[in-house]
Amino acid sequence: MGIICELYRLPDFEIEEIQKLKIDDAEEYLDEKFAWVDSEYHKQNDTVFSMDKGWGIARFLIQQCDNSSNKILAKLNERFIKSDDVKRMNNELELIGIEDLKNVYNQEKLIEHHVYQAKYEVHWDYINNWHLKLFKSGFKKASELNSGIAINYI
Repeated sequence: MGIICELYRLPDFEIEEIQKLKIDDAEEYLDEKFAWVDSEYHKQNDTVFSMDKGWGIARFLIQQCDNSSNKILAKLNERFIKSDDVKRMNNELELIGIEDLKNVYNQEKLIEHHVYQAKYEVHWDYINNWHLKLFKSGFKKASELNSGIAINYI
């Protein structure tokens, strides 16, 4: 199988409450409320944006394309991102396309940084359609609805 990455859209106040929990309790909360298909807040491509094995490569390449002065896309490495940062990140994500990812691709660098799945061949249509587009659509939806993002790895 492998590790998947999910983005969960939720309000800032809920992020603040989850951050007060112990890490195991926070993960359990996210799993119970968002991760399972039958869970209370699981609405695919609305509150939940699921990516499988190529998410690590896509995230790393997206961050390599970050031209913002404060490198806002580094926040993709954080577990919880509040709405103000989501909006700034969405603005940067909108500027990035698959050709940009191809231009910064360096397999040796991916391996050096221990990026998940880095040693395998990259299938660009897969990265574009199942990862870049999902990162972008998740952040766009959250930005439009003034929501934050929680990132969960399953």
